Amino acid sequence: MESGLGKGNGTQGVGKLRFWIIFAGGIAVGVIGFLGFHFTIMDGYTNSLAMCTSCHEMDGVYEEYQKSVHYKNPSGVRVVCSSCHVPHGKGVTDYIDKFLDKAIVGGRHLYHHVVGTYPDKASFEKARYRLAQQVIENMRGRDSRECRQCHTYEAMQFADQQRSAANKHEKMMKDGTKTCIDCHMGIAHEEPTEPSEPEK
Repeated sequence: MESGLGKGNGTQGVGKLRFWIIFAGGIAVGVIGFLGFHFTIMDGYTNSLAMCTSCHEMDGVYEEYQKSVHYKNPSGVRVVCSSCHVPHGKGVTDYIDKFLDKAIVGGRHLYHHVVGTYPDKASFEKARYRLAQQVIENMRGRDSRECRQCHTYEAMQFADQQRSAANKHEKMMKDGTKTCIDCHMGIAHEEPTEPSEPEK
């Protein structure tokens, strides 16, 4: 009788130990998986300039960006594609926003690259006005939040700006009727002209 009870307790002990080993292993795999996902997909290589410019469709816009103040400037601060085109923030909702943006917008880019929608620069340029409008509307919808990660009214020295720019920035700071992209389109890429004929 006693030996039977002892065996039962031993089996329960082994069962509990197995449970905790599996539980701890699951937590470890989850944490490692999340960190791997975060540093490769969310904030790693997919946010890099090398990744963003690896497709031939980006050749023209990359050349324009290299001539812009966001690429080279007196302060030596370089803004890369993801700085403007990927949602920022450290909160949970920001993280979800970034994930959805990468899945939807990034997935769309990948799809068009794979199926060859824009096989050459001419075909990309033909669609460029429409594509630019999508980006501009997205930035407007986010109140140019990515611009504001670096540029804030509170940090601006209006006295050092041209009078016209200072007046507009001060007005915008007070009434907020426009957002950065409304005045600063074409700051990193040439603003495409609206085609005279609709895109086919």
